[in-house]
Amino acid sequence: MKDNIFRGCAALLFAVFAALPAAALAGEAQIIALGGSVQARLTSEGDWVKASKGLSVPEGGAIRTDAGGAAVVLMPNKSKIWLKESTRLEIEQRQTFATRLALLFGRIKARVPHLMRQERFEVRTPSAVCAVRGTEFTMGTSEDGKMDLKVLFGEVNLRFNVPPAVGPDRFDVPQGEELSSAPEGKPNRPVLLTAKAESEALENWDPGLTPEERTADLVRKENDRAQIREFAAATQNAEAQVRSFLNVVKESDLAAGRTLTDVHGNLVRVDQRLLRPAPDQIQFFNLVKRQVYNNDGSSAQNGGFAYNGGQVMNRLDYMQMTMAFNQALPQRLEDWPGFFDKNSVKPSWASFVTANRTDASQIFFAAEGYKYDQARDELVNNPGILTNADGSPLPATSPDDRETLITGVLNDDTGAGGTGISAVQGLSMISKLQVADSGAGNGTLVYKDAASHPVDGTGAGTASDVVWAVQTANLPGYESKGSDTVSGDGAPLWQYQADMYDIGNQQSTNAGEYLWFAKENYGISNNGAIKTVGDLTDSGQDPFTVLKNSALESVMYIKKSFGNDPAALAAALNPSQIPVAALTPAQEDVLKNDISGEDYFSYGSGGPGMGTNIDVVFIPDLAVAAVQRMLPAITSLKN
Repeated sequence: MKDNIFRGCAALLFAVFAALPAAALAGEAQIIALGGSVQARLTSEGDWVKASKGLSVPEGGAIRTDAGGAAVVLMPNKSKIWLKESTRLEIEQRQTFATRLALLFGRIKARVPHLMRQERFEVRTPSAVCAVRGTEFTMGTSEDGKMDLKVLFGEVNLRFNVPPAVGPDRFDVPQGEELSSAPEGKPNRPVLLTAKAESEALENWDPGLTPEERTADLVRKENDRAQIREFAAATQNAEAQVRSFLNVVKESDLAAGRTLTDVHGNLVRVDQRLLRPAPDQIQFFNLVKRQVYNNDGSSAQNGGFAYNGGQVMNRLDYMQMTMAFNQALPQRLEDWPGFFDKNSVKPSWASFVTANRTDASQIFFAAEGYKYDQARDELVNNPGILTNADGSPLPATSPDDRETLITGVLNDDTGAGGTGISAVQGLSMISKLQVADSGAGNGTLVYKDAASHPVDGTGAGTASDVVWAVQTANLPGYESKGSDTVSGDGAPLWQYQADMYDIGNQQSTNAGEYLWFAKENYGISNNGAIKTVGDLTDSGQDPFTVLKNSALESVMYIKKSFGNDPAALAAALNPSQIPVAALTPAQEDVLKNDISGEDYFSYGSGGPGMGTNIDVVFIPDLAVAAVQRMLPAITSLKN
C-alpha cells in the first residue's frame, strides 16, 4: 500500500479488469432462495421439475410458484426478482445487454441496479411492457390482463401492448407512484402510492419470514430514503458549479454512481464517468458530493494528520485521470480490447488530478503528470514533464526519476488587470500539462499560452499559490498501517503515508522550500466501516457483490516541514538500514515529527474553515461496468 492515490486507483482499475471476466461469464438466472412449492422449466418446451436452491434457469426457461410458494431469482447483471405465491415468470431473453422477462400471472418485485447506457431490462405482462434502469418496483397481473405497477425507487417506462380506447398508451411512472389498469372506457393515469401500499411493497419478500421479520427493515429503509432525498435537494443547488468543475466535452461512454457513508460518518454521493474529450484521449472522473462534511481529526492521534477545517456544507471533491495516445481510439468501447491487441498503440502523456472546489472561486489541488519515454517505452513521472518558459528543457539535474507533484490553490483571475484565466480553466491546462517552470528559481509556474501567464500568482499563499516539487532524494517516506498491529485476515485496511517534496528542486534548506504530501487511505464498506483483509479474501460472495460494497477513501493534505532539512532527517534514521530494512516505529516517528500540523497553502475565501484537505471516495463501479460492457470482446480475445 505504499503507492500514492494516483497509482493506487489506476492499479485498482486494472486489477478489477483482470479479476472479473471469469466471474462475469455466467449468463443464466439463478434461484437463490425458495419456500413452499416452486417449479422450474429449463427449456421453452420442457417439463416442469421441482426447483432447488442454486438451480440455473437459462433463456427460454421459466419459474412458477404454487399457493404458499415463493422464490428469489438473481439475474447475471445482479438484478433480483422476488416471486410471490401463484406466480409464473418466464426468461424470454437473457443477453449481455438485454434482459426481458414475461410475467404471465401473479406478482413480482424487481430490484434492478443502474444499467449501462445501452443496456435494456424489460418486464412484459399480457397487457403492457415495462422498461427500467436503476429501479425497484412491484408488478402484478392477472391472466385476463389486468395489471398494477408500484414504483419504489427510480422510474419505470410503461407501454400498453394494445392502445387503450381513451388516454395515452405510454407512461413514465416515477418513484412513489403506481399505475393500475383503469375500468373500460376510462383513461389510465398514475397516482400517488398510499402509505399502506408503499409499506406492503417495501416489506422483505424473502421466503420463510415471519410478519415481524418482513417489516423489520422498513424503518431503516425509510430513514435511508429520507437521507438521500435531503442530500439530493441540497446538491441540486450546486449542479451548475459541478458542471463547470468537470472538463466534459461529449457524452460519457460509461456512467456509474453510488450513495454511501464515508469513514467520518458523512453521507456521500459518488458519480463516475468515462469519456473521450478528444479522439486520441480517454478521461475518467470521480466526483464526490457531500451535503455536510465533518472530520473530527481523530486519525491524527493514531498516526494520521491534522485536519484544520471545521464543518463544511455542500462540499465537492474530485479525481480525474486523462490519458492521450499516439492515435485515435475506436468509437465503440467494445472494440477497445482488440484494438489495443492488434495495433501499436502507445500513450503520449497522462495526468492524475485530485481537487477540492468547495469554494466556488478557488480550487485546492494536487496533480501528477506523465510523459512517454521512447527509450524506456513507458510513461515517466519526473521533472521532465515540465520545461522552461521558453520551451527549453529543465537543467540536467532535474529530470531524474524522482516523482514530480504540482499542487496549490488556483484562484479566479479574470478581473481587471488579471490574467483572464479562471480557476477551472487553469486546472484544465494543468491536467493537459500545459505549464512550464517560470524560471524564478522558486518552483512557480507559467501557463503555456501566447502570453506565458503566471499560474495564479495573485492569491493568498505561503510562498506561492501553485508550485511544482520533486520527491526529496535519499529520504524514505513515512508510513503507518493497520497490519503493523494486527496480522492476517483481521488486519484493518487503513494506511497513513507521507513523502517530503523539494519545491522547484532547489536542493537547499531555505525555510518554506519543502512540503509533505500526506495521505490517509482507507478500504471501507458502504456504511463507512473500515474493511479487513478477510472481508475481501474470505468472503463467500461473488466478486461483483464484494466490489459493490467496497470503496477506497483517500484523504490528502499538503503540510509544512518543521525542519526543512532532509539531510538531517536522513542522518537521524541510520541510513545503513535504508532501504534494506523496513523502518522501525522509532524511525517512523522521526519522520512523522517533521510533518507540521500546519497546512502549506491557505484555501477558502472564508478562511481555513472551508476544509484544508482533499477527501476522495473512489468506487470500482465504473470499472465493473466497463468489464461487463467489453466482456464479449474480452472473452473472444482470450479464446
